[in-house]
Amino acid sequence: MPACPKCGNKETVPTKVYSVIVEPPEGERGLTEKKVGMYTCSKCGTKFPTVVSRQKYLIVAAEQLSTLQKKLKSFESENKHLKEKLDALMLEQKELKEELERIKHEHELRELEIRLKELESYIGYLRKEKSELERKAADMT
Repeated sequence: MPACPKCGNKETVPTKVYSVIVEPPEGERGLTEKKVGMYTCSKCGTKFPTVVSRQKYLIVAAEQLSTLQKKLKSFESENKHLKEKLDALMLEQKELKEELERIKHEHELRELEIRLKELESYIGYLRKEKSELERKAADMT
């Protein structure tokens, strides 16, 4: 928000906006469009200008502009192709992650089944030992 140069009051809305084209300083290229807002101070009534925005323009030969436009179209096409490739790779990555999770789950399941069989075998052995010990204990009494 520009401030009044006389009293320092801040103004929010210009009374009028002008567009001004400024030539470049020596040694620089291009033109600058400045939008200048004319403000009127609501306290003291002083009118003062302030630059609202700036836009720089370069003047380019038609052949050079045509070349740049062709390159831009080429880059846009390549960008579209790369985006499609990226989407396909991301989909493939997602599928591979799901497959990896499924394989991990199956592997864990197989390990648990093997462990279960080992435990069942050990339980069978312990039951056999228990029955033999009970039989021997009964014979001793």
